[in-house]
Amino acid sequence: MKFESTLDLVIDEIKSVLAGVTDESIEELSGSILEAKRVFLFAMGRSGLAMKAFAMRLMHLGLKVHVVGEVTSPSLGEGDLLIVGSASGETPSVVLNSKKARKVGAGIASITASKESTVAGLSDMVITVPTKTPKVPDRAGVSSVQPMGNLFEQSLLILTDIIVMNLMERLSIDSEMMFKNHANLE
Repeated sequence: MKFESTLDLVIDEIKSVLAGVTDESIEELSGSILEAKRVFLFAMGRSGLAMKAFAMRLMHLGLKVHVVGEVTSPSLGEGDLLIVGSASGETPSVVLNSKKARKVGAGIASITASKESTVAGLSDMVITVPTKTPKVPDRAGVSSVQPMGNLFEQSLLILTDIIVMNLMERLSIDSEMMFKNHANLE
């Protein structure tokens, strides 16, 4: 396996998956983030790592953000926004937390590969990242040469970074301003 040709394949896969994401969906989610009292993020596995990276950048923007499951995360309530990531949209803990969010009156946004999933059905807004995954192998979407859910997880990270860039523009915040919120205890 040659690095350069594999890199081209991976980048082409990510580009083909994210090509279906609309400016309107980015604007809608960005607006919901800015309107929320607080933003809560949740996903499991490698998707969870991508969502934690998103949480970090939202914090760098000066927003009130929490990662569900961390010991400092408060209770979710009305006026808050829960953003979940799940390729299958059927991850049991993601479904459960989405149902809890619905019960307490919080908004729910999901980033999923399956707009027909349980999580998508519970959500106020859905951004679809159409990939195939081992959990839902016969679903329509982009196939990958990569293992397991890599394509969804990579696309989730890049998508959320683009959302951060949209928020930077809306808030008139640049990277230098964000860096003031960067950790200084390292």
